[in-house]
Amino acid sequence: MGDTKTKKPKSTSPKKELPLITIAACAAALVLVLLSGFWSYGKLITETEQQRLVELSKLQLNKRAADIDDYISDQQQQLASFANRSSIINAVSASTLENQSVLKGLQTAFPEALSFRLLDLDRQDRLNEITPAAEAKLSFTELDMINRAEQSKPVPPEARKTDEGLSLQLIAPVSIKPDEAAIGTLLIRLPASQLQARMASLDAELGQSKLLREALRRPVAIFEIGQANAGEAQTQKIGQSYWLLEFTPSDALADQAAESPILLIVLHVIIGAGLLATTFWFSGRYDPVRNRAETQTASTTLKPNPAKALKKGHREEQDILDIHVEAEDEGLLGLHDTILEELEEIDEPNAEQIELPDEIFRAYDIRGLTGSQVSTELAERVGQAIASEALAAGDNSIFVARDGRNLSEELSQAVIRGALSTGCNVINIGRVPTPLLYFATCELSDTNSGIMITASHNSAEYNGFKMVIDGRTLVQDDIQNIKTRIQTSDYFQGSGSDSEQQIIPEYIDRIFSDVALAGDVKLVIDAGNGVTGEVAPLLFEELGCEVEPLYCDIDGNFPNHDPDPTIEANLQDLIATVQSSEADLGVAFDGDGDRLVLVTPKGEIIWPDRLLMLFAKDIVARNPGADVIFDVKCTRELNSLVSSYGGRPIMWKSGHSNMKTKMQETGALLGGELSGHIFIKDRWYGFDDGMYAAARLLEIMTLRDQDIDDLFDSFPMLPSTPELKIPVAESRKFELVETLVQKGDFQNGKAITLDGLRVDFPKGWGLVRASNTSAALTLRFEAESESVLEQLQQLFKRELLKIDDSLEIPF
Repeated sequence: MGDTKTKKPKSTSPKKELPLITIAACAAALVLVLLSGFWSYGKLITETEQQRLVELSKLQLNKRAADIDDYISDQQQQLASFANRSSIINAVSASTLENQSVLKGLQTAFPEALSFRLLDLDRQDRLNEITPAAEAKLSFTELDMINRAEQSKPVPPEARKTDEGLSLQLIAPVSIKPDEAAIGTLLIRLPASQLQARMASLDAELGQSKLLREALRRPVAIFEIGQANAGEAQTQKIGQSYWLLEFTPSDALADQAAESPILLIVLHVIIGAGLLATTFWFSGRYDPVRNRAETQTASTTLKPNPAKALKKGHREEQDILDIHVEAEDEGLLGLHDTILEELEEIDEPNAEQIELPDEIFRAYDIRGLTGSQVSTELAERVGQAIASEALAAGDNSIFVARDGRNLSEELSQAVIRGALSTGCNVINIGRVPTPLLYFATCELSDTNSGIMITASHNSAEYNGFKMVIDGRTLVQDDIQNIKTRIQTSDYFQGSGSDSEQQIIPEYIDRIFSDVALAGDVKLVIDAGNGVTGEVAPLLFEELGCEVEPLYCDIDGNFPNHDPDPTIEANLQDLIATVQSSEADLGVAFDGDGDRLVLVTPKGEIIWPDRLLMLFAKDIVARNPGADVIFDVKCTRELNSLVSSYGGRPIMWKSGHSNMKTKMQETGALLGGELSGHIFIKDRWYGFDDGMYAAARLLEIMTLRDQDIDDLFDSFPMLPSTPELKIPVAESRKFELVETLVQKGDFQNGKAITLDGLRVDFPKGWGLVRASNTSAALTLRFEAESESVLEQLQQLFKRELLKIDDSLEIPF
């Protein structure tokens, strides 16, 4: 019998699975590489090209703006030098005109000039006929230039379009001696062709250069050169002129910014090849049967023993907690007991918790009734808490300041005692307005933290604390953290040292070096017996103003009126004083100097949202694209005005801390509230400072040579109410607003619940919010007409009374 071959059973190996697994893995790898390539191209190529194009455009813009500025400066210097020649002075002073030699000299100096005008200051009806092409009448622009030059004010050049084409006008005062008053002016008109040629020579193919002139609504184009077909326009102010240069890149400049993708492609090819090779390698080693067997073996032999594991140390217990355990097994394993035991080991302060009134810990400060709510005991604990926060933030010192209220000095000493007990050093800057504390934290190198003892605009029976940690004013959550520290006695321990420092002279010097007034101003300052009564008169006298103080003696009883300038009744004495003394302006500050309200010689009150419009026009026009932040109580006209000047309007929550936080978040150059807080980051630090805001206003007034009434006539003023207040218990005010939000029937109005409830309608808006500084609801209304304003008030009144018919509504 022959050998019988026994057939072996066919292998059941998973080789058939390999191609499918391999294909899937390779596809996943390729998808991953493609996704990575698209993402990398967007981040590393597209975004880099865009950023580089912006940078190249900025370089071109700077280069062109500098060239224009150099040209203007050269022409102005040459004109000023010529205006000081004896021949010009004699021509102005002479009773008879001998102008041929003067004309010849001017034509030699300015061979391309279209016309010259030499004007006698004392006899302005007589034009010296030394010009070959002078027009009989002076334009408004020329008259304005002449007026400013005669007052020795800087006069930027102007551009003018006539039948002869575009021309440039420059002017210089004529003075016998450089430091003496002008006796006349020399005005010349030059063709713009030379300036245009200079601009055209600067690689015109790289983009479009557009020369603009600032105007009320939006800049007006003077002329443009080049083509723009790539990227966004950038704008820059030219020197001290009214001109702006706008540059938009072309494809040629975009080509310079282009990035080569070759290296990125090669890199992803290498990565893709590596992933594919790795995928094939892993696929070849994959054996499902073997893996399943190993898994079963492991699950049989490596089953953990919970009881044994619990006997191990803390590290083993943490491992068990990482394993998924069914709910019914937790008690059996003793996990609850273990967790509770570990939680009990966490260090917690053992001190008995202190009961504190919730209502004094407000949205952006601590504030309450002196004695019953704000005591020296509380002040010492606040000092401990703030100093501990500062130490935790890396500051080993804090500034301490106080206002002029009756018990502020006593509270200040308690704060200092508390702070020193933590090991934190204290720099006492004494009795100063709140902006000087902010100034110290920004300007001085000692520390970025501080505390101000003040109740701001509240009446005499209140006091409290405003706080800054590491350069940031504390807001709601931060203040609740302070409360928690106090309740749990969570303080650092140590022994700090204290010192005193004068800040007023440095503050005044800093503003004096920043703000320049171009004319004389008579100013009435109503400090309301608050703490600005000492600093504000000194500051504005240093700036060259004639100051008439009103209630500037510091008195914590506030005998004349409460230190709140947003209440019309508190402004009546200021209005009367401005009118009786024939002053140019009246300024009212609140109790600690971080707010202001203006009054004009006509007796008009300039509410802070209109003042913000003026600052927006000034700052945004020089910084296109800048953010401007305003609170929910401000006029809706701010939105359109800021947009018209190229800025971005942002409505935000009321409260100085909320506003400053938002300004830091957005990088805004300007912010403001209806309550009078104005925040200027342009040339300043961005904190609210009523005195600095007033100084910047005077600078604008004098540079434009306009009185305050004329200055604000150009801004729209819709019928509106001031802030109206309804007394409500602290414990109920937020609940009432929330109920109104949920149940109020405002028909087709658009509800904005950013801060309280603001309802916008096509012809007006109304607002109800809980005051963060007093036991009240705050309301405000604005409309296109008085009748619509009344309708809005009645609508809100109806809805409020539905919620609580006991409310005392003041309309």
